[in-house]
Amino acid sequence: MATAAPKGRRPHAVADAPPPRSVSEQVRDHLETLTPSERRVARALLAAYPIAGLESLTQLANAAEVTGPTVLRFVRKLGYDGYPSFQRTLRQEVQARMESPLSLYGSQMPTGPGEELLDQSLLAFRQALDKTFGSVSPAEFRAVVGLLADERRHAVFTGGRFSQLLAHYLYAQLRMVRPNCSLVGDGFDPRIDGLIDVGKHDVVNVFDYRRYQDDTVVFARRAAERGATVIVFTDPWLSPASEVADHVLLSHPDAPSPFDSMLGAFAVTEAVLAGVVARLGDRGRARVEELETARAAAEHESFVTGGFEPPPPPEEGRRRGRRS
Repeated sequence: MATAAPKGRRPHAVADAPPPRSVSEQVRDHLETLTPSERRVARALLAAYPIAGLESLTQLANAAEVTGPTVLRFVRKLGYDGYPSFQRTLRQEVQARMESPLSLYGSQMPTGPGEELLDQSLLAFRQALDKTFGSVSPAEFRAVVGLLADERRHAVFTGGRFSQLLAHYLYAQLRMVRPNCSLVGDGFDPRIDGLIDVGKHDVVNVFDYRRYQDDTVVFARRAAERGATVIVFTDPWLSPASEVADHVLLSHPDAPSPFDSMLGAFAVTEAVLAGVVARLGDRGRARVEELETARAAAEHESFVTGGFEPPPPPEEGRRRGRRS
């Protein structure tokens, strides 16, 4: 006989089996097991994802400069019976890529406030974190951390309407442990201004998620054209900015409501921050100590002066009085 949970405590929610991984995740999972010719197919697919996979088998083979049988071997290594089943999965992803909060109201509407909704939220957030960290390639993660820990490189951060929160957060934290960081605002003019100084020694970090923002994608492309190293933080359906990315870090947006959650994206961002802090070690600590000392001195000065400007000299005050 089942026993009831103690009063005031909710029973632990049990997660359902996780949904299948996206094709892009499957490709990245299998990269090390592919032959050189199959890796060419993988690169051609990821370079124009998912459109390249929705073209005919012959077109994908031509884009990868391989034969048709090589493409078939590639999709079978991913676990598909053949090219048609591979394309069916991609078409489903395209549909998911185009989902909006309005279209998700039917399938992801919360049941209402209370314990049941808390359980649903816990399940969704657990699933988002499990899938997110299962999607992060250790090699990609190490490469991103290494780039952002290189103090000689100028680190640039930008995002879209909502993802600018992530860009600003990582920028604000990293600038405490390393110099040479800048934040590019969300919008046409800040993006144009920001591109002028971007060059081959820069690491441009772009945050872009489902219902991708065109000007964010364009900024990534222009930065790549100027020789910058581009890191794209995105979702399993891959922002078009991924086409020019040197490195891609994925996160899953599972949520208990029609609005995509940023929990997975923030978790990846926190992990990157932790990696950079670990890599910098005492150099980062010394910078934080210097900042804290400077802030403490500024706070003391503000306290002494009452937070106001000192009063003007008597002569200046009399002149002001005469003018009034």
